[in-house]
Amino acid sequence: MKILATNSSINFGRALNSEEMKEFCSIRDEAKNLAGQTGKSIFIVHDTCLPQPDSINTGVSNLSYKNSQEFFAYMKTYLGFNTVEVLPQGEVYSNKGFYCAYSGSALSLGIHQINPELLTHKEFGNLLTPEEFNQIVISNNSTDKNSIVNYKNVMNDNSSQDITLAKAYKRFKKLSENHPLKQEFSKFVAENNDWLEPKGIYKVLSIQYKNLDYKQWSNAQDKYLYDISLDKSTREERIKQIVKENFDNIDFIKFKQFLAEKHLAIGRENLNKMGIKLIGDCEIGFSPDEVWAHPEAFEKDCFIGDKSWELPSLNYNTIGNPDSESAKLLKRKVQLNARRYDGIRFDVGWAYVVPQISKPDGTVYTRYMGDSILNFIENSVKEIKGPNYDLKNLIYEFEGGNIWTQSGDLLEPIKKRVKIFGSTFMHDYPNDKWGSNDAFLKRGWLPDEFIIGVGNHDPQPLRQIANNMPDNAMPEGNKFHKKDAIKALAKILGLDEASLEDPVKFARAKWAEPMMAKNNQMFYMDVFGREERFDMQCDNCSVHPEKNYAYKIPENYKEAYHKAIQEGFGFNIMDSLEKVFKAKGLDKVKPELYSKIVKYRNILYEKEDNCTVQKTQNVIKHNTKNKYLKPILICSIGAAAVFLAIIVLFKTKNHPQKSSTKQINSIEKPFYEFNFQNFINSKKNN
Repeated sequence: MKILATNSSINFGRALNSEEMKEFCSIRDEAKNLAGQTGKSIFIVHDTCLPQPDSINTGVSNLSYKNSQEFFAYMKTYLGFNTVEVLPQGEVYSNKGFYCAYSGSALSLGIHQINPELLTHKEFGNLLTPEEFNQIVISNNSTDKNSIVNYKNVMNDNSSQDITLAKAYKRFKKLSENHPLKQEFSKFVAENNDWLEPKGIYKVLSIQYKNLDYKQWSNAQDKYLYDISLDKSTREERIKQIVKENFDNIDFIKFKQFLAEKHLAIGRENLNKMGIKLIGDCEIGFSPDEVWAHPEAFEKDCFIGDKSWELPSLNYNTIGNPDSESAKLLKRKVQLNARRYDGIRFDVGWAYVVPQISKPDGTVYTRYMGDSILNFIENSVKEIKGPNYDLKNLIYEFEGGNIWTQSGDLLEPIKKRVKIFGSTFMHDYPNDKWGSNDAFLKRGWLPDEFIIGVGNHDPQPLRQIANNMPDNAMPEGNKFHKKDAIKALAKILGLDEASLEDPVKFARAKWAEPMMAKNNQMFYMDVFGREERFDMQCDNCSVHPEKNYAYKIPENYKEAYHKAIQEGFGFNIMDSLEKVFKAKGLDKVKPELYSKIVKYRNILYEKEDNCTVQKTQNVIKHNTKNKYLKPILICSIGAAAVFLAIIVLFKTKNHPQKSSTKQINSIEKPFYEFNFQNFINSKKNN
């Protein structure tokens, strides 16, 4: 973001200095405990959308990039989360320009989980040169590359990243068989070849037939290569033939899966070092190659859930038998997720209890499975994680589906699992008993059996609701959510109903309400106060498919976050805690702590002094002869003090022998850690 030096009207809320951060974190944690927010606090991101500076902007990010770790470390302070949840990370192909994470592969990881920059390091055998990595960056020449993910530059076959990885594979083949990477690769293939080899075969056949849909292949033998009703010896001979004739191509696919697995593990390890757990999203569906390789696991031509999802349904007639193909495939999917993540979110969780199945003739039927499948899933996880694994790390999307008894209670298998809900459809208790921590507790739900937040990747964003915009994804096309929520928020938080008509006051109240729950969640688009719908659904999905699931967190995320707080729509945790304390009477019980909460709430809402901004900009303009300046977000203590600090810094540049470490450190802690010395040097070099 560039700002004209002569524009004194642009202000940002400020960040904390190092001393303030220590007190802020202490107050944050003590206040959360007193408020009852003692469980999971989940920050939901689509890792492809994580920030990328220009120097490494390949178009698609992931958890293993250094910048991703810096982002989480920074945001952890301000948001107070202890868990990161990512959307499904499997292979995804373009559907008319739309790359949907929930229509990808269930077993394999996507090529976008590979961080090619890591391959330039000795740890990875210097499989790429820095120049080769830079070619991927250069090829990301999209005009909106800093705001929209460029999936095609990384994820497509023969994309810039795929072509570059082919060079890495050639060097990998030349490594000594004793090289650690080679040994790790061999172990990985041995443990995963049951799904790696079919995936490789499918890839080469789809290229041969020029069609990713196996149903369109002309050769019946290849179309039904894994169908057990066909002659076994004939099928096995054909498989051997394909592998032999296409060994390098299939091995290259295995190599990419190996790197993706290893790089995801690096990302998870780095999060764990920060005290953050990683939750993966186990999608309900499977990709075409997985259906092709396991035909007996699926009910022929049937779909799970809404037929428009076009997700093949597992065979629920046989899944109760652990030796059935459907049970084996489900177990493989679950256990791969258990290996990759600390916890698992189960997409369309209700489909494991009351699956809705669309048949070929258009009829829809529902089966009641009780908790048999859920028990099977949980036992499968324990086989990987150990018998003492806390099953509350398994969370289920039970927000949809027929999950109620005739009397209006939750079905028994759903009651005792951790459920995920949003407050988009918030109503005043007891009218609807829905969409808030208060309503769920009054229903009799236990605090540790549900997670609630203002939203996730699916519903209308908070800023749209606050501005009373219609939810265009609703069937009627004109559903408004704000009015229903105002009464509930006013009652729960002790606020004036009329005041909540104001969009900013409404948004702040919505942020506060989930902080009363033991477990809460927040989606990155809401945290950054974004108005765009992440999953467009029927809102311009066909008009701008390239923006669906593709809004990037900007490189200047620190500025963007504090600007969102300043505007009133971003998540200010101290504002939320202040409201919760007053609602619970804790402001009277803990007045000193309450006053500190208010203090930091106000600090984060502070504006940069206009006079200070103008004078600071003029000084920098004079010394750098550049009309552009990144926002200088220093704790505002008056124009004269900031002006003097800059003059001192400029003097230490010209007389370094006279400067002291203490003196430099005292003025090198501006907002967003903006380094004036580097800024000036870079401008002089240019």
